[in-house]
Amino acid sequence: MHIVKKINHNVVLVEDHGVEKIAMGKGIGFSAVVNEVFDESSADKIFVLDSKEKTKMFSEMAAQIPLEFIEFSEEIIHFIQSKIQASLDSNIYIALTDHIYFAIQRQREDSQVTAIMLPEMKLLYPEEYSTAVEVVELINQRYNTELGANEVGFITMHIINAELGERNSLNSLKILEMTATILQMLEKEYFGVLDKESLTYHRLMIHVKFLVKRLIYQEKVPDEDFSFFNPSFQESAPYKVAKFITSKIEETYQIVIQENETVYLAVHLARIK
Repeated sequence: MHIVKKINHNVVLVEDHGVEKIAMGKGIGFSAVVNEVFDESSADKIFVLDSKEKTKMFSEMAAQIPLEFIEFSEEIIHFIQSKIQASLDSNIYIALTDHIYFAIQRQREDSQVTAIMLPEMKLLYPEEYSTAVEVVELINQRYNTELGANEVGFITMHIINAELGERNSLNSLKILEMTATILQMLEKEYFGVLDKESLTYHRLMIHVKFLVKRLIYQEKVPDEDFSFFNPSFQESAPYKVAKFITSKIEETYQIVIQENETVYLAVHLARIK
């Protein structure tokens, strides 16, 4: 393992058998000399990200953010991983660390930034939302801040982004918005008001979330036996509602939805009502 670059007094970029790593520890950069052998035992933490681009971004961030916040963010990410079943993209080490540090600075500077779609997040991503609530409590306890619901929304988005492998919130917000829109239309056009705690609503929500994710990422619909699809099914209430909704989504979001997605949604509606 040898030194590639001294980033600051506490952070050094090293290379180990062709893999770039970020070594962190108080004062390890003082005597760091490029191309010399690096003593791994001198580092408190060594971060390995899954691409050179992410390693570069992390090293640039580490050069600007105090070491204590990076270490605290690592604790938070391990906490999130213990709560969330899905795997998290390594970009969360960059995005969440940067966000937590500046959220605390904003609080100290009395600046407020408003999160959006909090009710949708809580409804559609309950596990991520409840984890974010706990994360905000941990931040407030550690740094004596009073971060509230808005911050819960931002942390929830970072968790969702990490699950989806997204670097920004654009697609994540699209998924949230489109899912909420479809569920609202289904209540209005087909089910009536649903109990948000019911099994029916939970199953419907999961199906719609996967439908929207496929649309956003242009993934194929799961294999399904559509041999029953005939003129009489096309006249059924589930199909008519599914067709109405997919047509509205196409019009609103300027996307093309394949017919098999409409049929798949209709089948699901017929099964759960």
